[in-house]
Amino acid sequence: MLRFMLFASTAMTVAATGIEPAAAQVPETAAAPAPADGAEPADDEVRLGEVVVTARRREERLSEVPTAASVIGGDALAERGGARTSGELLADQPSVRFNNLNSSVTSELSIRASSTARATNGDPSVGLYRNASYIGGGGIGGRNFALIDFLDIGRVEVLRGTQGALYGRNAVGGAVNVVSAQPEFETSGYVQAQYGIENENLRGEGVFNTALSDTLAVRFSGFAVGQESGFFYNPVNDVYFDREEGHGLRAQLRYSSGPLDLLFLAETQTLETPAIHYQIEIPAGTPGFPGGYIQDRFNYPWNTPPSAEQDVDSYQIVAKYDLGGAQLNSTTLYRERVSAYDLDADAINAQERADAIAAGSILAVVPLDVNSAAFVRDTTTSFNQDIHLTGEAIGGRLDWLAGIDLLLLESDYSVENARTPTMANPSTGNISPVNLEYNSYAVYGSLGYDLTERLNLTGELRFTQDDRSLRSRLFDRGTGAPLGGAARVIDASIDPSNLSYNATAAYKLTSDILTYAKFGTSYRAGGFNTNLGDPRQPRPIDAAFDDETSESYEVGLKGTLGSRSYFAIAAYMTNQEDLIAQTDNGCALTNPTCPVAATSFLTNAGDAESRGIEGEISSLFDVAGGKLYTGFSLSYQEGEVVSGRFDGLDLAQVPEWLGSATLNYRRPLGDDAEAFANLVYTAQTGGVQELSATTVPLDDYGLLNLRLGARFGKVSVTAFARNLTDELYFVARAPTINRYNQPRLTGVELRYDF
Repeated sequence: MLRFMLFASTAMTVAATGIEPAAAQVPETAAAPAPADGAEPADDEVRLGEVVVTARRREERLSEVPTAASVIGGDALAERGGARTSGELLADQPSVRFNNLNSSVTSELSIRASSTARATNGDPSVGLYRNASYIGGGGIGGRNFALIDFLDIGRVEVLRGTQGALYGRNAVGGAVNVVSAQPEFETSGYVQAQYGIENENLRGEGVFNTALSDTLAVRFSGFAVGQESGFFYNPVNDVYFDREEGHGLRAQLRYSSGPLDLLFLAETQTLETPAIHYQIEIPAGTPGFPGGYIQDRFNYPWNTPPSAEQDVDSYQIVAKYDLGGAQLNSTTLYRERVSAYDLDADAINAQERADAIAAGSILAVVPLDVNSAAFVRDTTTSFNQDIHLTGEAIGGRLDWLAGIDLLLLESDYSVENARTPTMANPSTGNISPVNLEYNSYAVYGSLGYDLTERLNLTGELRFTQDDRSLRSRLFDRGTGAPLGGAARVIDASIDPSNLSYNATAAYKLTSDILTYAKFGTSYRAGGFNTNLGDPRQPRPIDAAFDDETSESYEVGLKGTLGSRSYFAIAAYMTNQEDLIAQTDNGCALTNPTCPVAATSFLTNAGDAESRGIEGEISSLFDVAGGKLYTGFSLSYQEGEVVSGRFDGLDLAQVPEWLGSATLNYRRPLGDDAEAFANLVYTAQTGGVQELSATTVPLDDYGLLNLRLGARFGKVSVTAFARNLTDELYFVARAPTINRYNQPRLTGVELRYDF
């Protein structure tokens, strides 16, 4: 709470100062309004909140969209050094929680207390989009953006709250649309090199854009990364868990002539990404562990080499055609994502176990299998086609939209478990191959009508038919013989349908301030548990779980205050039925009947309620001959299960408070030179780790990132520090397992723009 008092005090101090509002360009969180009488806009007419977004699948000004939405511009991202994870990308967004499991293949996003799937194959509770195409789903890796998605971003649209009527499946908490920078009809670009000192991470990035003719333009972008060191070390195999190495490439061709604007995109990523890692901590006196067993915070003695990989290939066509009274929009995406990770299920090796037994930390009778390991592989291919028409009627008083959406997804997934063969059981382990198919078809539309110049009513409706099937078996790892009997022969299918809708009333209090009330529904797709755990587990794992549905109420106020500031405030309440929640099978290193790492799975946990309030404000000021951009956000959320076996428990992974402060300052140093500084502070307090009566709380933290540099002509030199105060906290905790954040990282960056 002290951090938030300091945060609020800082915000009020900045707001109360007598600094003159800036009369110049703002970062790319804004865009210019239309000039009066056809005149060209002057610099001092640039206003925050006027950026054009497609939050409701048509172009609108951010300040006029009656929903909780934010936009992160490409320039604003560059000011803070870009993003390498979804957590960095959305760090300053209210009500957005990044569930960091150390690796991009298992981490995921949550918005407004929406549930998380974590170490399972469940769908996300937040819709993930690239250039308006859905990219979520699949065995692993489909609840998070890939590194290639953060390359050369034009803008990021963050839609908070129920978005089921227009975005369909899995937009329970909201939707995030990452829009890549498109080819422009000019020659421009940059090359950039960044070096992290503590982890010896070298990253290069470049963009080249040029026009081939008056109607054709191309844009090429790419990155390459290599890392020699790290913070989390595996001494047995002499590797770092958080190592990163690989590259990504993107090519785009744009044709624009008359009413047609056509974009072709192809991209590829080959990446060794940070692996899952955790510390074992067992307190003294635990049965079987009289002296306790605690590993070093940053050195983990796994005998199984840790690794994680994520390769992506995408092909996309985006077409817009002006029909005169309407516009046709089509997005087509084919994406193949290959994700994999290896982990040591017991997190110990033979020598480490022997030393711990000799020291009296572990009893020799504890049945730890030092060769137990898990190898997870997933190849997910998806095809998404969306076509919609937008237009106006009745002299511009009626806005309409009609569209169709198709998603075809297939995931070939396997979990391979290794063990030490014995005389009693000569098996070296088992492997469970899974084939998951998910076909989803939808029609949707909206009507918005201006009853008066100030009052608008909008209705949105979407019908979705899902067909989902799974085939799973369990075989001996060495002989290929079937294992597990009928319980491990799964041939299941579900074909639910869903009707989601939104009803919104928006009223303009002034020409610059909008208030609205919204009621809507959405759903998160049900599915199957592909890893049915260990035969010794105390809690059995069900093969299938049903859809989660929700209804949400929201009221909000947003707008611009002259050319000074943009603000947005919203309050909401959400009711969820058949909540999809993550729990585990009860195995643990301290469980004598099942002494291996727990298997997480998804289940319908009953009904739940959540509620919250959030606010954000961004402003621009003239300060000491330079321009200061400030952005603040603060959100409170809470939720609990209100029926079923988890009745009365707080929702997991839902911090009570989330806050951020962003300060960006630029000051001229003379002709074609300037100094700049960027500060981003993010904080979290409250909440619990698991949906359990014995769960531990989420860790409170406050992280500070700082960048200082100067530009001389086309060359920029920057020094940076992430986690400047070197704060260490638990990003996740479970019985016997701790996961930590990354310590302080400092570095330098060199950039050349042309």
